[in-house]
Formats: sequence, C-alpha cells, structure tokens
Amino acid sequence: MYFWPGVAAIWAALLFGLASLIAYFRVDRGRSDLLPFARGAYAAFATSIVASSAVLLVLLLQHRFDVSYVNSYSSRDLPLHFLISTLWAGQEGSFLLWCFWGALIGLLVWRSAKEQEAPVMIVYLATFLGTVAILCKQSPFKLLPPPVPEDGVGLNPLLQDPWMVIHPPVMFLGFASLSVPFSFAIAALWKKRWDGWVTRAIPWALLTFVTLGTAILMGGYWAYKTLGWGGYWGWDPVENTSLVPWLFTAALVHGMFLQRVRQRHRKINLILACSAFATILYGTFLTRSGVLADFSVHSFIDLGITGWLVAILLAFTTLSIGLIAARWKTIPALAEEETGLLSRGVLFVLGIATFCALAFVILLGTSAPLLTRLSGNPSQVQTSFYGKTATPAALVLLVLSGLVPFVSWKAAAARERLGNARRSLAVGTGVVILALALGARDLSSLAFLFLAGFAADMNLRAVLRKAKNGKLTGAGGYLAHVGVGIMLAGIVVSGVYTRSQRLTLVRDRPTKVGDKTLTFLRVVPGTATRKQAMEIRVETAAGKVGYAYPKMYVNTKTGQLMANPAIRRSAVLDDYISPQQYDPGQPERVGRDVALRKGTTTNVEGTGFTFREFNADRSAMLRGGKEILVLTDLTITPPDGGRHDVTLRYVYHMDGGEPEAPEIEILGRPGAFMKVEAVSPSDGSVVLRVRGLAKDPRSEFQAATRESLSVEVTKKPLINLVWAGFYVMMAGGLLALVKRAREARRAVFVAEASREKTSAPLPPAGRPVTAPGSSLPTEA
Repeated sequence: MYFWPGVAAIWAALLFGLASLIAYFRVDRGRSDLLPFARGAYAAFATSIVASSAVLLVLLLQHRFDVSYVNSYSSRDLPLHFLISTLWAGQEGSFLLWCFWGALIGLLVWRSAKEQEAPVMIVYLATFLGTVAILCKQSPFKLLPPPVPEDGVGLNPLLQDPWMVIHPPVMFLGFASLSVPFSFAIAALWKKRWDGWVTRAIPWALLTFVTLGTAILMGGYWAYKTLGWGGYWGWDPVENTSLVPWLFTAALVHGMFLQRVRQRHRKINLILACSAFATILYGTFLTRSGVLADFSVHSFIDLGITGWLVAILLAFTTLSIGLIAARWKTIPALAEEETGLLSRGVLFVLGIATFCALAFVILLGTSAPLLTRLSGNPSQVQTSFYGKTATPAALVLLVLSGLVPFVSWKAAAARERLGNARRSLAVGTGVVILALALGARDLSSLAFLFLAGFAADMNLRAVLRKAKNGKLTGAGGYLAHVGVGIMLAGIVVSGVYTRSQRLTLVRDRPTKVGDKTLTFLRVVPGTATRKQAMEIRVETAAGKVGYAYPKMYVNTKTGQLMANPAIRRSAVLDDYISPQQYDPGQPERVGRDVALRKGTTTNVEGTGFTFREFNADRSAMLRGGKEILVLTDLTITPPDGGRHDVTLRYVYHMDGGEPEAPEIEILGRPGAFMKVEAVSPSDGSVVLRVRGLAKDPRSEFQAATRESLSVEVTKKPLINLVWAGFYVMMAGGLLALVKRAREARRAVFVAEASREKTSAPLPPAGRPVTAPGSSLPTEA
C-alpha cells in the first residue's frame, strides 16, 4: 500500500524524464521542431520532482505516521527545523533531495548549453533517471499496515543538531552539480567538440568545488562540537566518499583552467570529469549498499537496491571508458611548449597529478572493507594509513601553490624567481621562529608551517596585486591558495600540539588543570527545548571566571546515553571539555554489588546466582508513559543444594525519576535479601545488590561516595585557523565561480552574435571558432 499522490509524482517524473530524453535525442538527430517539446517535458520532470518533495514534506509536517518513512525518522516532539530536516534523514529522502537539486539545476543547464543543449541534456537526464527509478522501486510513500502508531521513532539523537538542517542540502547540491561537467564532457566526446565545453562547464565545476567543500567543512565542525572526541576528521569511509570527489573536482578545475588558457591537456580534463562523477556513484554504492555497515557509523543499511546502484555505476563507467577509448586518437593534442621545470604549466600538471594521486590512495583505503571481503575477512585500514599518505601530498601542494603566483607560463631566470620569493621565504622563516619560541619541536610540523607561511604570503601578494589593478575577481585562485596555507597550518598545529588530560571532578571540589581551575557545580535538568547538562566553573590563573556546560542525557526514544562537549573558544586556543561518565554518588549502605552477564554464574558466600535473561516491557512507553519495566530472571543455588528460579522487577523512569527495584528475600538463605541495582541492555548485564549473606555484617558496609563527573579536557591550539582557512579557500572559489560564469555567458553571446552576423552554416564538430574582435575561443 502506498500514498498515491506522492507515488504518482515520482512515476510522472520518470515518464516525463524519459520523454524529454527521447525528444532531445530526436532533436540531436535533426528534428529541431521537437525542441520545445523536449524542454516542456523536462520542465514537467522538474515539476514532478519538486511536487513529490513537497508531498513528503507535508506528510512529515502533518505527522502522518501511517507512512513508513515519516514513522521511521520523525516524531511529535521534534521542533520545526528538525522536522523539516527529516526529509533527507533517510535513504529515500536523501535520494529525493539529490534529484530535487538536479531537477532545478537542469533548468539552468539547458539555457547555458545553447548549441550543445541536446547532447548535454541527454546525458544530464540519464544521470538522474536511474535515481528516480530507484525511488519508484523503494518509495518513500509506502504505508504501514494498521494500527497506525501514535508517534514516530524520531530523528537519531546525533542528527538533532542545527547543522543537520544545512549540511545535507549543501552536500547534495554539490553532488547534483557535478553531473553538469560530466554531461558536457560526455557530449564533447560524443560530438567531438574538444574546447567549447570547458568554458561552459567550468562554472559548474567551481560550484561543486565550493558547495562540496563547504559541506565537508560543515561536517567536520559538526563532528568537532557534537561527538566529543576532539577531532573534526576521522577518515571515516563515509567522510571519504565526499572528500574523494572534491579532490577530483579540484584537479578538474585546475585542468579546465589550463586547457582554457593554453588549449592543452584535453584528454586529462575529459578523464577527470568522468572520474569525478564516477567517484560520486562509487561512494553512493559504498554508503548505501550496506557493505560498510560494520565499519562506519554513517553508513546506511542495505534496502535491496545494491543491484541498481551497481548497474548505474557500471553503466556510466563503461560509457565513459568506452567513449574515451573510441575517441582517444581523434582528440587533438598540440605540440608541447618548450618550458623549464619551473613554469606555470608544469606546476599545474604536477598539482593535478598530486590531487589525483591523493584521491586514488584515499579511495583505495576506503575500499579496503570491500576488497578484503573477497578474502573472506573484511577489514579496514588504520587511520595512520591516511596520515602517512596525505602528509607528503599536502607538502607538495603547499610548494606548488606557493610557486604558482610568480612563475610565468615560460621558465623564468633563477635570479628572478628568487627575488620574487624572497619576502615570502622570510615570512615562512618567521612563522617557524615563532613556533619554536612557543615550544614547537617536531621537524615535520615545522616544515609544514614554513611552507604554509611561504605559500600563504606568496598568494596573498598576488591577491593584493590584482586588487590594486582593479581585477579582484581574477584573484579567486590565489585567494583559495591563501586559504590552503592557513588551513594546513591550523591542521598541523591543532593536531600535533593537542594536549589531553582525563580527570574526575568531585562536586564542589576545585581541581587544577593546567593554568585553569575546574569545579563541578551541579546537574542542570533538561527541559523541552534544552538537554540535561553539567555545570562546570572555569577559573583562569588571572582570576577570570566562566562556565562550561557539557551535556549528558538519555535519549527518551532509544534509551541511549548521549554526550556533547563544551567548547570554550578564544582566538588562539580551544578548551574542549568532553564528559565521559557521571556518578550521582551513593549514601551509606549495607550490601554487596554483584555484576552478572547473561548466562554466567557468580558464587557469593556459598550461594550461586545465575543470570538467565531479562526482558524489557516498553509497551507503557509506547502508549505515552514514562516507564520501562525490566524483568530479570535468575536461578538461585543456596548452599543446601536446592535450586530456585526467581524474577526481579526494575522500573526505569524516562523522566529522570529514581528507579524502582523492590527487595526480596533470597530463598534458602533466611535473613538475606537482594534487588536489582542497575541493568545494561546494551551489553546484556545486570548488577544485583545482595545483603545478609556475609557472616560479618561489617564486610557489607559501603561508605558514602560523593557525586562526581569524569571529563577529558583537551587544549586545541590555533584550531580556528582550520575553519578560517577553509572560509578563505571557499571565498576564493566563489570569486573564481563569478568570473568564470561571466566568461561563459560572454562566450555564448559572442558565439550567437558571430553566427547571426555571418549567417554561415555551423562549422564541423570539434572546430573552434573565434568571434571578430575577441580572443575567446567558442564553439558552434
């Protein structure tokens, strides 16, 4: 059973998309009269995708828990912004978001493609119709059988963060926009148009570079402020599946610029455009087929679409390889210029090679669970693998980005190069001296800092020179390189010189940690809009007082303990306080705690306790109550050799009240009693409190303990450079995007004006034309 308005919209999108694709194919074969129909069918395709997205959003806002997707990811207690974000929380919703962005982008592509419209739109539509077909099979509008749940499962606690509202839409915008350079590249191979496609496609490649890069930054900061491990990049396989396409896109952007300026390396760019898109598809297969379910906390489970994903990946990979192989000998290659090693063209090629090598190595490491599965023992590479391989590549990129601004397309004299770089070399040296003064001693990190300072200053000088000449929009690449230098300096310093200390804070007892004094004051109860937090007083050596509020709370839907760090920020340092364990303390008591795992037996003073199993009755909670009843089944074996089966009750209150655990007499041991002290369903264990078994009652006496909080305090020096560098790099990307978009529009205008003026027939495919009075090569 399905909610048919939504299903009808998705099927309409598939049919309209197929109709548009067929019509465009007919247009390409000479039926220009079908062009309005092809465009109209595409508009209907886009409208259907938008309509299906709107239907799903309305169902979420209306709490239609009879719809399986709504029940799985939303709940009544979610605020509006989180409720909206559930639209892309699941597999089907995220696929729909991907198609949503793709449908809207396509409305701009057909207008910018002009004479290349038909072949480009054929390929572009094909890149999304497979995903639409998956949504027809695995519909987000499937209905649940009666009875209808009163509430939904809710959003994963880790996803209940403001970044959930922003991060996935930005990331899928980057995924969708990458289809455009791929479509232009395949159309160029198909029609043998080797140069004009670059001018049209480079703005879209830059859009992918900016949006996907921004999404990576958002994801890193989200992890940093939420997960409590003090990091922003863990080389998780799912993280890597967005990083690898971004690296290929960075290589593609540099390659397109090189081809546009020097009319060279056409084959490289065609390969890069196809590779970048292929890694998007491959990453989608890895994260959504279930092959990484045991190796990544982000991976989706297999919904039965693995075969579809493999088919789509193989289809586009085969198409790309087949066309490149078929056209390889016909792709023009100009004779190489006579240039020295230190020429801009050589540096660009080396940079492209470095990006590709790094992307390939990361992709190989990410694919380890899949590759090792063939041997029957799936495993993943250690995090150190990525550190060892990424470090040399980062060093090379710093050197190359530092040399590019003052190296011409032809080799310059050594003395001239040294003169251009003298000030930047001094800046890099100054950065190293400052680091040494602050206690840095690691040689590799000092080398990184020197090159980061050198590269940032070299490119900053180029930016200022452009701005002085009134050409700031032409400084996008240089500004991005400034950001790379700043960001890598922040990564090195915040990573190498991080210092952590784990300690237990007893309530109201000041504890010295470095140059600060921490005092755990109280537990701040949660409210409907705020999670439970721990209040910690932070006093500096100068007597300045502040407060930190790390969060520890139990998710009421899953019973899962959640912990979020508190971050006290300054310009040069982050104090990162991550909660580890909370102990409410205990009054004086008589008894002995006995920990048991399922199926184990423990002997206490001659009496055996066997823990058979426990069952949690969540029916009250599902009916809207706040209690969970846990029944613990035990077998008691007293010294006399008897055997008694008993069931102990334990009522857990979800609203934070004290658990209820009645004490009962131990059969066969008069005067001895037991009760359940704690249960842990996650690891299948139970803690019993027994008393009256010992011959000496004083041995069962337990003194009172004070309330305490265990935390890990981490100092992250200059971590703000990581975020600042990324912002600068993305700003440079935006500047470049604006400039290249203007050039693409100008190229279209010049081509149309030239065609109208000459009224000449179109030149053969693949032959570039130049408009009168213009140096911009265009194509018919």
